Amino acid sequence: REMQDITRAYVNRPRPVQGLLPAEEAHSYEVDLSITLDRDLMDHRGVVFARAGTRINPLEYSHFNQRIVVFDGDVPEQVAFALSEGNELDTLLVLTNGAPLELMRSHGRRFYFDQDAQITARFQITRLPSVITRGDRVMRVEEVPVGALQ
Repeated sequence: REMQDITRAYVNRPRPVQGLLPAEEAHSYEVDLSITLDRDLMDHRGVVFARAGTRINPLEYSHFNQRIVVFDGDVPEQVAFALSEGNELDTLLVLTNGAPLELMRSHGRRFYFDQDAQITARFQITRLPSVITRGDRVMRVEEVPVGALQ
């Protein structure tokens, strides 16, 4: 019973991402998602299809084109900002803090959670809210001040 209660509490309110601050001024930067292979990659027959040292940009192979809004679900101004543009089809709403199921029920939208800070780390996000959009060869991150800081 205790384990169920702990699990239920975690699902309702996942562990927040630490160290994030509110955006105080508009700022943007680019993130290159390219990787350089540290070893040859082979198929199941042992045929090398990518050599060590090859630089690969996943945006050359992906059609992903949604906005990602990363924000603190416990800050009403950030929630309002996240919901102000876009819809389920073109915008992913990603919480770093808050109660995703409660927000889903009250706003009728899907909310995702940045578990283990995977998104904030990959996109070097330190201020919220931040909006991630796709460029041609890089991703663009915009920090957007909201509320009293605007």
